[in-house]
Amino acid sequence: MDSDEVQSIFDRANDLLEEDRPEEMLRCLEALDDDLIEVDDRIEYGALKAWALSELGQGNEALDVLEPLIDEFPDSARLHGTLGVVLSNDGDLDEACDALEEAVALDSGDEVALANLGLIYEKLRQYEHALKLYNKAIEMGAEIDWLLQRTAAVQAELGDLSEARSTLKRYLSLVPEDTDQWITLAILHSDDLEFDQAFRCYRAAEQIAPDSAALRLNWGVTAVRAHRTDVARQQLKYLTRLESESSRPLLLEAFIREEQGDLEGARQGYIDALAHVRRDEYNELAYALEMAMDFFARQEMLGPCEQLLEQAYIANACTVELCEAYREATGDAVEKANWYSLILEADYRRGLEEISDSGGAVNKNHKRFLRNYQIIARDHDEAMATVMQFAERMGESNVLVREFVNEESIAETHVGVYEVERESLVFVDNGSR
Repeated sequence: MDSDEVQSIFDRANDLLEEDRPEEMLRCLEALDDDLIEVDDRIEYGALKAWALSELGQGNEALDVLEPLIDEFPDSARLHGTLGVVLSNDGDLDEACDALEEAVALDSGDEVALANLGLIYEKLRQYEHALKLYNKAIEMGAEIDWLLQRTAAVQAELGDLSEARSTLKRYLSLVPEDTDQWITLAILHSDDLEFDQAFRCYRAAEQIAPDSAALRLNWGVTAVRAHRTDVARQQLKYLTRLESESSRPLLLEAFIREEQGDLEGARQGYIDALAHVRRDEYNELAYALEMAMDFFARQEMLGPCEQLLEQAYIANACTVELCEAYREATGDAVEKANWYSLILEADYRRGLEEISDSGGAVNKNHKRFLRNYQIIARDHDEAMATVMQFAERMGESNVLVREFVNEESIAETHVGVYEVERESLVFVDNGSR
């Protein structure tokens, strides 16, 4: 097979990767088995194959492809960059970060590695670093569409809503049919109380996907915030038609009742929505818990807030939004504090969202788990005390702090739990702690 034929297969494989068709990508690469002689071809083949396997959830198989190649070609930025993606897909963000940093060090002009490294820092909530990498990757000519989305998300996390809106508008000028991002832009306008602009964005989304339940729900929520209960009721009708069996119409109706001053009706509505939620639908459950927590926190009903926090913990749904509402209702307000990311270890129990360090079935004997907890506290000692007390109050046993992963200063906030990662790494305790 000559070099042009090999390159043609690589080009096709890359196209399939961009189209999110990893199974076809692997079949495409099969034509190259045992036919590669050139070093660059072997590297590209291994990188593409590992990427496809990772996209199919076969992380261990992807590592089996990459590791011997990296041993053979330790200076290949392409291989280190792909390793970072594979490790990220497996949830190993720290190792993924190291691999992508190595890729960038080996080839500072690799805009794809820069963009992927930015994504890792975004997942690690190091937003300023992520933003710098995204901007640099865009300047260097990386594929701009998805990078503009991520840039806008980071800008919003940093509180720069004006820049986030500007970036998202730039994205939508390139991809005007993206309903989800029109909704996101509407929410950004709503967050700054720019309700007329938000409604214009919702109408743009409506032209593309009038039967989007996400559109109707968010439009209804924004309308309540804008004190337009007539518009909210209209969106509720659409939403009920689209998702009559979902909890979301009940949540929107409860929010409308609250706006109209019917607090008892709203309270019962949130309770009914939580009872109605589909437990196998994580996103629906998390959203219902967040909406209910917002209501009970606003009404300073601390007992229900505590119950909702426990319910969210059991469901592995202690999201940033839910914990923020809880902290504002129960935590001390401070001018300055720190955000801490910690790894806790504790005894295994049923109900965890489990991943295994072996990638396979978890041994049923002598198990422990590791989980990331994020805390807002004045200092390390308060963070340690807060996270230990919280985990033990939630029923965890034999708890210890394994590692402080990250910390950042934060202003004008409330102390307490910031988020609990959904997944827990479960492993066999060999007594070597």
